[in-house]
Amino acid sequence: MKNHKRALAPALMALALLRGAGSAHAQDVQPPPDLAAAIIARIGMVPARHNAFHESKHIAALTHDLDSSGELIYARPGHVQKITREPRPETLIVQGTTLSLARGQGPARVVDLSHHAQLAALVEAIRAPLDGDITALRHDYTLAAQGDVAHWTLQLTPQPAMARYVRTITIDGQNNAMTVIRVVQANGDTQVMRIDPPA
Repeated sequence: MKNHKRALAPALMALALLRGAGSAHAQDVQPPPDLAAAIIARIGMVPARHNAFHESKHIAALTHDLDSSGELIYARPGHVQKITREPRPETLIVQGTTLSLARGQGPARVVDLSHHAQLAALVEAIRAPLDGDITALRHDYTLAAQGDVAHWTLQLTPQPAMARYVRTITIDGQNNAMTVIRVVQANGDTQVMRIDPPA
């Protein structure tokens, strides 16, 4: 069913654009561009990335934020690595529907994302923009965009199935790069990742 919906999405989008074009012709006014789609398309033009990141987690039950740093690696299609260097080594790898997480020298824990819809949706919030896959992103989130393609903000509001876990995800960026990813969980805890430009 998921694949069926994704297959129909481009056709429905084309139909909507055709309807919009017909209306604009009648009024001699061009419809506003889809800024979210333009942003995702620009991000997806980059086939590989390697960036440093700095992350801070604010958890209400703790007296101080949890800070970490490391590297983010992306390679098309759909390969994402988050390698945490500080304060403790951790490697998270996503490829296809498989997620693996290894801490220190311990064995990796492997998860099939096709059996964990909420976790898969969180992964797609980062991976789908990198892939330039707005259809996958809109499967799990309602998108709102502000700014322009040079300096922009994307707000991802989860579909009802995800809303009990995540309140919002906000992505700030410049041109074809994401610079800040902010996740607000349903309980108010926050996670902010700042992504440095390539060295």
